[in-house]
This record gives sequence, C-alpha cells and structure tokens, in this order.
Amino acid sequence: MNKVIVFLLLYIACAEVMAVAQNAADSAKIYFRLGHSRFEPEVADNALVMQRFLGEVRRQAALGNIDRLVICSYTSPNGVSTANLALSSSRSRAIATYVVAETGVDYSLIDTLPGGIGWEELRRMIAADNRVPFRREALHILDHTPVWVFDAHHNIVGSRKKSLMDLEGGDTYRWLQYHIFSKLHNAVLLLYVKDKNVGATNNKQLPKKELPYAGGEIPSDAAVLPADTLPPQSPLPADTLMPCEEMPVESFPVIVDEKIRPRCFALKTNVLYAAILMPSLEMEWRVGRYWSVNLEGEMAWWKKRQRHKCYQVAIVSPEARLWVRGKSLQRGLYVGAFGGAGLYDWENGERGYRGEGVMAGVTLGYMWPFSQTFSIEAGIGGGWLSTRYKEYVPYEDHHIYLRSRNTNYIGPLKLKCTLVWRLGNIIWQ
Repeated sequence: MNKVIVFLLLYIACAEVMAVAQNAADSAKIYFRLGHSRFEPEVADNALVMQRFLGEVRRQAALGNIDRLVICSYTSPNGVSTANLALSSSRSRAIATYVVAETGVDYSLIDTLPGGIGWEELRRMIAADNRVPFRREALHILDHTPVWVFDAHHNIVGSRKKSLMDLEGGDTYRWLQYHIFSKLHNAVLLLYVKDKNVGATNNKQLPKKELPYAGGEIPSDAAVLPADTLPPQSPLPADTLMPCEEMPVESFPVIVDEKIRPRCFALKTNVLYAAILMPSLEMEWRVGRYWSVNLEGEMAWWKKRQRHKCYQVAIVSPEARLWVRGKSLQRGLYVGAFGGAGLYDWENGERGYRGEGVMAGVTLGYMWPFSQTFSIEAGIGGGWLSTRYKEYVPYEDHHIYLRSRNTNYIGPLKLKCTLVWRLGNIIWQ
C-alpha cells in the first residue's frame, strides 16, 4: 500500500508539472560516465550541448519567462536497482545545482525526476539496431516481463533484468553492455516557458519520435518542444517510482565494467579423441558476424620400444566456419570447410606403417551452451585423404623396410564431441 501511495503522489506531481507548463522552449541531453553523477563537459558533446541550453535559459530568465525546468536522469541496467535509482537521483540534483550556479535561476523552478533504469530508451535502441543478438527475444522480454516478478506469496522470483541477462547464455546482455549501456547514462533537460509564442517558428524541428522521454537524441540546434507533442504518460516508469529503501535488492550476479571488449575466442578439446589416447586442442576465433576460424590439433606420441609397439600421430587442421544463425559463437548450427596435414607411425609388433598425408573436406556441427562459459559441440566431417607411407617389419632394434605406397581415401574423417570453454563475450561486434 505504501508503494502505491508513493507512486500516486509522484504521478500527480509529474502531471502537475506537465499541466502547468505551457510550452517547452528548449531541451538538451547530456551523458555521464559509469558510476558518476557530476556534469563533465569532456564526455560526448556535453560542453556544446550544455552551453547552448544554458544560453537559452539565461535568455528566458532575463525575460522573466521561465515557468519550469525539468531534469530527468537515467542509468543502465548495470548494478543493483536501488543503487541505480539513487544514482539517477544524484545526477538530477547535480545537474540542477550546476544549472543554478551557471544561470542564477531559482532552484524552486527546477523539478528533478530520477528515472532509474532507462528501460524505455533501451527498448527503443534495441528495436532500432538490427545488430543486437536475438533482438526479437530481447524485445519480447522488455515488452512482457515486469521489472519484478512475484510468486503467489509476493516473493520475488525473477525480474526483467534477470531475464535479459539469461537470454542465450548472456550473449545479448554482454552485447548491450558494450554497445548500448553507456548511452543510457544520461539526463534530459527540458525548459518550459510561459510565453506560448517563444520559438514557435521552430516547433516542427523536433518530431514526436525524437522526444527525450522516448529516449531520442536531442539535436544540438533543437529549439522548441511544442506542448501538444509531449507524451501523455509520466517520464518515469511506474515500477521505478518506489523510494530507494523500499526497492527490493537483487541477488543476481551483475557485470559492472562497461569497458570490457568482446574477446572472440574459445578453447576446446574433443573428448572422443581423448578416449582413444589422442589428446586434442582447438582454438576458435570470430572473424565476422557469420564467420569463424577454427584451428585444430591432435597428437598421440606413445611408444613401447621393447615390445615394438608404436602409436604416434600428429595432425593440424584449420577450418573456416559459417554460422547459420550468425548471432553467437556459443550455440547453433554451422557448416565448414577444412584442410589439414599430419604424420604418423603405427606399429603393432608385427608390422609398421610410417608416413604423412594431407586432407580436405567439409564439416557439419551444432553447439549447445549449458552455462555462460561452457558449451558442448557435436560435429562430423568428411572428404578426401591422400597419404604416402612406408611399410616395415620390426626386428630386434631395427625396422626392415618392405615397400612404399600411396593411398587415396574418400569418406568420414572427423567425429566431434567437444567441450568448449568460451573466454568472455563471443559476439561479433
């Protein structure tokens, strides 16, 4: 009940601000560094944008025309929600203090509205960027998952952020963290004036879809926001209007470093080859949105000289892969083309074969993630193999040469059941 009352009071306050304001004469959007609340001119275009906005504030103040200044600030989903709401509140107050210091405007004319996590702007940015991995699923989460999910006993059992973090093993969340989250650390400044005619000639310069409440970019030369284009709802999502002390604290692991870079790399080993005492190591790099390069190596170097038994194999095989889904290196279907070369020495105590060969072919595989770090890959490969070898007979400490042969083979060449260790984000930028 307390939360409902708080929400209603804040909603009424926001409605009164919208009703009193007769016209929005100017607007600006500035950005913050992760975890910071003070105004920093060197971040993005803050200096230019703020200078222009303050100039208009001074001009309207000199005319006695200012009705209201509204400052709405937001954060990204990184971090705990209580801290995000407190941070956005601190940003609104810091900007308000800066505006008052620079223009002399009465602080009572300023409304600071902390928005917490900028879910609406995040949704708009995801919808506008077709590079987002699993974009349709992410939009579905933002549209249909509440910020907090409760069970029948009113216990928190999930959240919108948790669902977004779990999507496709975390690929989407990490992509958003690197490409988009930094843009959500912003504050939108709105200047409302009493004179309806101020800036009327420029009212058409800012279309409705670019309103700051919708998360749009504010052009540096935008002058006027007509009152009839303001969105009817409060700029604050209803689920972020609780006081900080009443907000539930998340217990989910959170990635807080927005400076990470995608590391398009994975280490792998084939457990089937390990079972036949031929250890393998594979390394895979992402080289495009739909392409990756895999380098595979196997080696078995076992020998029992006194019994004339030898099992020695060394193979290197590079492969180019096309990922059918093209969104992630951690799941889905791929097709590939490979080449390779190797040498071998097989001896069973009665006869031995020593030689080298080359091969080429195609592969087909699929990868399943079972955590944010590990996956299982299954695949098969086939093609052409050509080898030249010497046949010999072991005798005491010597090998008696018999003959040399060339062999060509067409058929299966690879069989995979591979454990994959993904080192960080494996999403193509």
